[in-house]
Amino acid sequence: MYKFLLISSSEGSGVDALKEQIKYLSSFQIDITLLIDPSELELVKCIENNIFDAAYVHIKRRTSKNSCNYDPVKLLEYYSVPIVGNHYITQMLITDKCLTSKESGIGLPGVIITREMWKANRIPYETIEEIQYPVIVKPNSLHASQGISQNSIVFSNNTMNKQIDYVFSNYTFLKEVLIEKYLEPATEFTVSVLGNGNSLACSVTKFVFKDKSKHNVYSEKDKESKLQDRSFEFSDNVSAEDRDRLASVAKALFKHYNMKDFARFDFIKNETIYLLEANCCPIPGNSFSWEWQKKYGLKKHQVLALFLCAFHFGQVSSGRPDSLPFALINDIPQQIIEQISHPCAIDVKPECTEMTTNCAHPQLFSMNSRVGSESEVITFLKSLTTVIKPNLILETGTYNGNGTIAFAEGVIENGFGKVISIEFDEELAQNAKRKFAEYPVEIVCGSSLSYTPNNLIDILFLDSKRSIRKEEFLRYKPFLHKHSLIIWHDSSYRERNHLVYDSVNELYEAGIIDRILLPTPRGITLSMLKDK
Repeated sequence: MYKFLLISSSEGSGVDALKEQIKYLSSFQIDITLLIDPSELELVKCIENNIFDAAYVHIKRRTSKNSCNYDPVKLLEYYSVPIVGNHYITQMLITDKCLTSKESGIGLPGVIITREMWKANRIPYETIEEIQYPVIVKPNSLHASQGISQNSIVFSNNTMNKQIDYVFSNYTFLKEVLIEKYLEPATEFTVSVLGNGNSLACSVTKFVFKDKSKHNVYSEKDKESKLQDRSFEFSDNVSAEDRDRLASVAKALFKHYNMKDFARFDFIKNETIYLLEANCCPIPGNSFSWEWQKKYGLKKHQVLALFLCAFHFGQVSSGRPDSLPFALINDIPQQIIEQISHPCAIDVKPECTEMTTNCAHPQLFSMNSRVGSESEVITFLKSLTTVIKPNLILETGTYNGNGTIAFAEGVIENGFGKVISIEFDEELAQNAKRKFAEYPVEIVCGSSLSYTPNNLIDILFLDSKRSIRKEEFLRYKPFLHKHSLIIWHDSSYRERNHLVYDSVNELYEAGIIDRILLPTPRGITLSMLKDK
């Protein structure tokens, strides 16, 4: 069963908005642990007592007396809990609206007022006048339009102090206020981005304000109000030219800021486009999904499920098995799934293997772990599976399932076949059984030297204990045919570790197998029988 940790807050309407999303996810037998404003100790205990497939933090960043004194995302990363959404460091960087806007290259003119400047009554009016009134006064590091109201639009020096006083007084831990050009006339858009790598989908939504006679702003009051009570309406009536341009810019910024899974960008447009804000932890609701609701029939209660789908495809494409129920993925409008389902590897680390005569530049490769296969090898294994079209793949050494998921994804793409993976460690085997419950994979807990397959093997992947690889090959040799492919991982020659290389070399020199050693950091050898 898929285990999902969800962290939310009692502040605002956050939990109420989540209820329908949780109900929907639970209908697919997803085991959800919901923590409301947990203390740091409560969260640590929860993490230590469970193995979660994913965690999502549904708390907008606040700076108030009632805020928790730690960041749940940072703690989850420390304990290596897989996080749906953006990394801690990305969230910290995007929090600064001023720097994010400047770094985008399409930000509006603005100036920062620090709390110290405010206390010393050193407001730079001359600089503000250069921006030209009207301007908007807003907190520089709060999400969800906190501190934004109709009064945030300032038209002169006379009312500037009053609004700055209001923001600093009501958000006592806030350190900076951003004074930004208020663009008029202009149209505001929000663009959601879902997915990873080049496998991205966008929802482009226009704000249509009901009152045409005054300056308008997407306020905190609007965010907290029901849809019908807000001062504006969402609209998907966007010209094809504007939609393509906004989506293209949003995708570029998504990659530029190193975001993952999902994000939302707020733009304003007159003759050109300006970035108002990048939001790396948007609330799963209407503002994130309006175009998809109108265009594809997506339901509001399915948005959190969309986040999980983007995370799932990112995991699988990176060689990490993820057991999100297929029934859930199939229940989402497939027009969206098709756009996000084939990302490149994400969240991988530089390869740690030292340089060898077989691979002079291991730093060009990446890895999920020091033990599992290289990320590039995982991609290669899936491709081999789709090329060879095997009925049976036998793998020795499941470990975390990095190679297993590559074969399984290839088998699914082929539409037939099966993977059998043998793991000696009982805990690893049980965890793999849970992760691969919906895949065409059988996890066998036991010794690879005693297992007997029921059919001929089309692909034999030897990736268990290095000292027994030759014995494993000899064990399964009677079950190989003349077209069977034998894959030996860890087969580079290394001064301190050349057991697999030696085994392959002995079999090659004895005329039993052919061999091709590919120049990867850890080494992967492809071989076939010569005596068949």
